[in-house]
Parts: sequence; structure tokens; C-alpha cells
Amino acid sequence: MASKEQFHGGRAQDRRVPPGLRVMRFLFARLGPLFPALMGRWAYHLWFRTRRFPESAAGKNMAACARRDTLLIDNIPLAVHVWGEGPMVLFLHGWSGRGSQVAAFVEPLLAAGYQVVAPDAPGHGETPGDSTNILEVAAVVRAVGKKYGPVYAAISHSFGGMVLAYAMNHGLSVERVVLISAPAHIDYLMQGFAETLAIPDAVIAAMQQRIDRRFKGEIWQRLSVVYNVKDLSAAALIIHDEDDVSVPIEQGKMIAEAWPGARFMKTSGLGHGRILRSKAVVTAATAFIEGKS
Repeated sequence: MASKEQFHGGRAQDRRVPPGLRVMRFLFARLGPLFPALMGRWAYHLWFRTRRFPESAAGKNMAACARRDTLLIDNIPLAVHVWGEGPMVLFLHGWSGRGSQVAAFVEPLLAAGYQVVAPDAPGHGETPGDSTNILEVAAVVRAVGKKYGPVYAAISHSFGGMVLAYAMNHGLSVERVVLISAPAHIDYLMQGFAETLAIPDAVIAAMQQRIDRRFKGEIWQRLSVVYNVKDLSAAALIIHDEDDVSVPIEQGKMIAEAWPGARFMKTSGLGHGRILRSKAVVTAATAFIEGKS
């Protein structure tokens, strides 16, 4: 099937294409032009579908040290991991990720006197479900903030950055933010989705019509990070790796330019996932949250 980055982003040019993905590409390419509405409905469901991947050893070990809470939000039993006490630092994982991906940050943040709270979004980690969207996860984030907050700082990865930006632009108060590997625009994700699955333009148009009917209004603009951060006053550190093939570094630079007063940190050789385990990234994020940089 698809890689850990799922369908929401690009793929390395030399990466082997899994058999399941080849089948989907064939079906979209052959049947899409003939049945755009039908195939658009399939693409619509794929766009919101989540997948779970094996948890890392570090994540398992850190999760075992956490207090595990279950928070019922809109009839969803949300899994929440909590470490320590003190001002709250919220961690938001990316698509097909999980809260325990905060593992490398936990001990440094605890040593600095913070509490770390990391929920598993609907359809992710230990929270049930097989689909979600930015609006649903943003509502979850606001509920987590109300339960455990106030939220002093937040760290997000990839899709989690889109959720955080939307939540902050709709009432979530956060003083210091670290956005890691976040996409700037929904349009970029849609383009990557279409390219990954070889979806014809007519099918994408039918899929977008379904999304527009469901969410109403200028949904593509409303969910883009650059739109949601342009009036935020929170201090922000945007971190992105120049070798990220899932979300290119240009996306991070656009966010830094749109967010008033934001700082930008470039890394190298870490890609989209390893960046969460980088000692330099953890050190920089912790220092920023402490106000030391």
C-alpha cells in the first residue's frame, strides 16, 4: 500500500511503488475518464482515510511512562498521553502518526518544568476510527486544551501543523509554537494526492465538489496554514528539512513568511520523519519554548 506519508504529499522519484498503489493508479487512469463521478467518490473516501503503522520502540517506551487518559469528545473515545506537571506543551502528530512520536521531546521538556500532552487524533494510534479531517481534529484539539490547559506551547508535525494553525485562528490560545515539516497549502496536498494515485483532472474536480458540498464555503483557503497564521501574535519557530520529499522546504518557508515575526530553522539530511528524532531539533524546540532563543 502507500508509504507512511500516505497520499498527502509527494513521493521520492526513485522510491519503489507498492503493488497496491500500482493497482489504484491503473484503476484511476483507466476508469477515471469514463466514470469521473464514481471515481471521484472513491477518491473522496481515500482522501479522508487514515492508516496505522507500527509504533516505534522509542514511542512504545515513552508511552509506557505516560498517564493514559480517555477523553470522550463527540462520542469519540480519544486516547491522550500525559507526562509530568507544569505549563502545558501540546504535541500534535501528523497524518498516520500518533502522539507517542513526541518521545524525543518528552524528557527535555519535563526537565525544563513542563507538562507534555499528546493526543492520538481520531483514526490514529489508540483512538478508534479509520478517517478524519482537519476540522474534526481541530475540535479535538480545542477540547484537549480546555481539559488540560491552558496551552502554553505547542509542537506539531506535518498535518498537525495545519490542524494547529486552524485551531489557533479559531480561538485556541497558545503563546509559543513550533511547527515542524508542515505544508503551507491544501492545494499542494491535493496536487500530491492526485500525482501519487495518477488521478485524472475530471476525477479530482468531482472529488472537490463533494468536499465543497460537505464543508461549504472557501474550504481550501480556510484550511491553508498561510491563511490561518497571517494574523496570529504567538511566537513561532518553523522547522523544515531541505531533504523532505513529502513536504518540500519551500512549504515551510512560505509559512515562516506568512506568520508575523516567525523564525525559520533549516535542517539537512533528516527528511520528513527523522526530523522528530533529531537532537538538534529537540534542543532548538525546547530552548524556543523556554524563551531562551
